[in-house]
Parts: sequence; C-alpha cells; structure tokens
Amino acid sequence: MSYKSHLSTQLLKSVLVIYFIITILVTLVHFGIEYSYTKSHIKDELTMVAKTFEPSLKTALWDLNSEQIESISNGIMNMPLVYGVVIIDPNKVLIVKQKKEELSDEDLSKKDLSHSFLIYKEFNENNILLAEVTLYSGDFAIYNRLKVGFTMILLNAFIKSAALILLFIFAFKKYLENPLRELTGNIDSLNWKSRENRKININFEEQNELYFLKQKFNELLLKISSEEDKRLSLVQDLNQQLEKEVRIRTQELEEANEKLQRLATTDVLTQLNNRVVLDKELQTQFNIFNRYKKVFTVIMMDLDFFKDVNDTFGHQVGDSVLKEVAHIIRENTRSIDVTGRWGGEEFLIICHETDLDGAYTLAETLRRKIQTHLFQHVEHKTACFGVAQIQEGVDIDMLIKNADDALYEAKKSGRNKSVKSPLSTLSF
Repeated sequence: MSYKSHLSTQLLKSVLVIYFIITILVTLVHFGIEYSYTKSHIKDELTMVAKTFEPSLKTALWDLNSEQIESISNGIMNMPLVYGVVIIDPNKVLIVKQKKEELSDEDLSKKDLSHSFLIYKEFNENNILLAEVTLYSGDFAIYNRLKVGFTMILLNAFIKSAALILLFIFAFKKYLENPLRELTGNIDSLNWKSRENRKININFEEQNELYFLKQKFNELLLKISSEEDKRLSLVQDLNQQLEKEVRIRTQELEEANEKLQRLATTDVLTQLNNRVVLDKELQTQFNIFNRYKKVFTVIMMDLDFFKDVNDTFGHQVGDSVLKEVAHIIRENTRSIDVTGRWGGEEFLIICHETDLDGAYTLAETLRRKIQTHLFQHVEHKTACFGVAQIQEGVDIDMLIKNADDALYEAKKSGRNKSVKSPLSTLSF
C-alpha cells in the first residue's frame, strides 16, 4: 500500500497546514504591531530632537550665521534616526537641505515619518518667523531598530514550530499510523483459503476505536465463514444435479445451434452470407460511422443477361453460374469484408474502412475476373457494379439506393462496367 494513501498521513498534513497558516498569521500580526509601535516612537523622538536643537537654530538663524546653521544641521544628521533635514525661510527660499544616501528625493515629499516645526524670534513684543524646519526619518530607521526583534520573533516561531512538528509526527505515528499499518497489514495477509487462520491477531494497548474495529472485523469474518459453509454445501448438491442435465442438453443444443446458425446466416446455394447477415452488418457499420466517423463502402453487383442463362440452359446451369461467381467473390475479397447474396443474381460486398476509390478498385478487379472466367456450359459472362460510400446525412436505405442507382447507370451505359456514385451527388 502506498504511504501517501494512509489516513494518518493525510490527517497529519491537514493539521500541519492549519498550524503553519495560524503561525504565519500570528507572526505577521506581531510584525505589524511592532512596526506600528516603532514608527510612532520614532515620530515622538523626532519631536524631541526638534525641541533639543530649536534654541541653537533660532540663534543661528537670527544672527544669519550660515556656518553655525550648517554645523547644527550636521549635528542633527548625526542622529541615528534622522535621515534628512530641510530648512526653508519665510519666503520659501531653501536654506539647508541635507539627506543621507538611503533617503531619496521622493521620500522628502512623504509626511508619514517626518516632523515639521516653525522657529520664531520674539522682537519688540512681536514673534518674527525665521524658518520652517522639517526633520525626516525613514523605514530604514524602523528596520534597524526592529532587526534584532524580528530575528528573535522568527527564531522563536521556528523553534516552536519545529518542536510541535516533531511532537505531532511522534504522536501520529505512535497512536494512529503504526496501529493502522499493522491493522491493514493483517487484513492484506489474511489467508482466505484457511477458515481457521481467517482472523486478525493484534493486541492494542488501549481499547480505542481501532480495537473495536478489529473486534467487529473478526466477527464479520466468522459470519462470512459460516455462510460460506452453508452455501458451499448447497452449491455442491445443485452442481451434481445440474452437471448431468447440462452435459445432455449441451450436446443437443450444440448440434441444433450449428444447424440453425448455418440456416440463419448462409445462403444455401452460394454458401455466402444471406440477406439477414448483410442487413445486420450494414447497421453495425452505420453505427460505427456515426460514432467514430470510420467510412465504409458497399458494392452492388449484378450479372448481365442472367435471365438468358436460365431460359437457354435451365435453372441448374444458372445455379452453377451463381456458385462460380460466389467463389470468385470469396477468393478476391479481404477477410474483413462481408460478402453475401442480396437476391437473385445480385450480390453485395461491404468493404470495411474503405473509401470510394478503394472499393471501385475492388469492383474493377472482380469485374475483370468474372469477364475472363470460363464458366461451365455458358463459357463467358459479364457483370455490372455500383459503388457507393457512406457519408454524413445518408442512412442505410439511401446508401443502398445510391449503389443501386450506380449499378443501373452501369447497365444503362453498356453493361460490363463499374460505376461510382460520386460523393457530391449522394442523396441527402
């Protein structure tokens, strides 16, 4: 039995998949919470940085001391959480713009990790706006702070998952997979020929579902054995009675069936198939065509001036001619083709999986064979052939009519000819 087909394996896979999904979701939620908390904390720290450097920036801006402004900006940029500083005067003129390589110009347009504040100077009881300062941080600061925390979260999740997986595997193997293997192995190795050994011998440690399953299965085996004994005895008695009658009846039926089969399927005179067999074969080939689109073709043959033979030489000579024609047909057709006497001096050939051109070739071969054959009493005879192929929209009656029409055309155009019924002119 394939290991993958075990119920315990399928159940274990289902449990582990559910566990992994839950673990991943919990870990992602944990990551999200830590990220949001750290992001909020960094914003608060940017506010504290602004409060720390605001007095010195105010003095430098009031004194228009560009060196001091740049020095203070450099000091701000040295803070680990600050990735950019932009100072703009009241006229929107850029005073300072510094950023670390990790921060792009596009990031400077984002406000989610930045802090802006205005610097005023009190002069003559008026608050004069000196500049607007914006401090930028970035996701890099969050990742740097969470790098260790994230590593510990992942490591913790991995260790827990590995431990639980090992426990799951151990528990499933001990309490489900191994007992099931033993049970199915005992069932597979049962000796059905020996009623005494037809029993599952497994000692389960606990009386769980598998234990009761074993008990019920053994009870079922006992009932099967008892029923087998009863039926075997009855069958033996019946067989003895029937065998004697069957031997007698079989011999009688075989003899009768052989005679009936010959009468039912064979034309007595020509020993070819009779009309019943031809009709049945036509229906069979028609069904095959409708289902698998395998074409077949029929050849209708008629002896030229056969009535003259009967009138001149008598019906016995006519019968002899028909027998010789049947022999020619039998010797020059394939074993898979079905040949038979259609009626009177008409013969029908059903060519399996043969198209119109192939059947026409066969018709011409038969026509030449008959033309050159030396018949007793009448010496030479000729025949006409009509060839028609099955196609969509044509039933059996229409197919036979098409072959018969082609045969009539052969007779009409001088006899001793083969005529095809063109596909384009078949009746619909």
